[in-house]
Amino acid sequence: RLFCKVYGAKSAQVYSGGPFEGGSLLDLTGVEEGQIEVTDIEVFDASQKHLPFLERPWREVTLNQPTTLAESINYFVNYKPEFCQIEFINVLLLGPIGSGKSSVFNTFESTFKGHITSRARTGDGSTVTTKQFRRYMMQPQRSKDPLNIRICDTPGLSLNNISSTDLVYMMDGHLSDRFNLTGGNLITNRSPGFNSDTSIRDEMHCIALVLDATKIPAKDTPLHSKILELKEQMDARDIPIRVLLTKTDLACKLVESNLSYIYRSCTVTDIVEMVSTSFSLPRNYIYPMKCYEHEIKPVQNIGILALSAFRQILYAAESGLEDRESLQCAELAQKLRSGSNLSGGSVPAGSSLGSQLMSRDRSASDNTGSPVFRRSNSAVVVQTQVYHHSDSMRHRHSLDLQRADPGAK
Repeated sequence: RLFCKVYGAKSAQVYSGGPFEGGSLLDLTGVEEGQIEVTDIEVFDASQKHLPFLERPWREVTLNQPTTLAESINYFVNYKPEFCQIEFINVLLLGPIGSGKSSVFNTFESTFKGHITSRARTGDGSTVTTKQFRRYMMQPQRSKDPLNIRICDTPGLSLNNISSTDLVYMMDGHLSDRFNLTGGNLITNRSPGFNSDTSIRDEMHCIALVLDATKIPAKDTPLHSKILELKEQMDARDIPIRVLLTKTDLACKLVESNLSYIYRSCTVTDIVEMVSTSFSLPRNYIYPMKCYEHEIKPVQNIGILALSAFRQILYAAESGLEDRESLQCAELAQKLRSGSNLSGGSVPAGSSLGSQLMSRDRSASDNTGSPVFRRSNSAVVVQTQVYHHSDSMRHRHSLDLQRADPGAK
């Protein structure tokens, strides 16, 4: 069983195929006679151990299927955040200069639009192209509403920009769209575009670390140390982090010739392992992909890989929000049971929910994940919604917890 690669002028790979059974006739259909001069042919014995590809993919992603892409697009079009009553999931793109953060956004949007877009400015990777903090919303083709997801783009990481404090401000949602991040000025609460009044709706719900597969920061280098320092801030806030591995086609000729080999490429597998070890992240947090770069029309497998990674990022964000909602409910339950201070005074012990208060609470109309307080003529009313589980079903209860002293704050 053989695997074959054919090269033309300037070592450009013009054909890749296999494995073939011994004695098969090599079909070079598509290599037009007289237009491409074949300079080299590589033949690999598939029975050998050291091959440029794995016998089976190490991750199952259904490629080469139009239905796979259509199903993924439909999932995002119909997606609505489930926890904390927020309207949008915020995903922050973070990565070194030239890693392809803006190209990642353009690839996502192109897949939803059905044509190549370039709303986020991109460059050649040698200098910072993105100079503002951007919050992008995406409007899918043939959809009247934008997706319930916002992609936040940032300038490329270097040793001279985006400090730990800057990242905290980003993660906490203090930077408005088009916030200027050039000039080396420190971000303060007096900076133009700084939003002091934030809630969970403004915060980042997942961090997507974008890394160039051909330039993974080496261990113990200044850039590697900086990324680890920023990762500590993400971990301290329990914000999920996932890795988008770009430019896999430039890292591996096999993937360049046929993107469907991305999860069989030994080169890509080694890079994923390197990232996992270098940044102390499990391999299932790392998603190899290819961004649009020279293409002028959508490519099915590029879209499938991009949305497969995007969906995993969304799952991570939802898990983080679910944990946060559960924690809020547990804290509220404890206060109700103990009759402790919720609104500036005590809550009668008789208002405790007892054993039924076991799961999550959601806020009322303010969508911030906190109880809503309103004043009536006779009492201060705490309005919230509490969930509990019974027989595998989730039930919601609305509670009005009244305290008799209307003069209290």
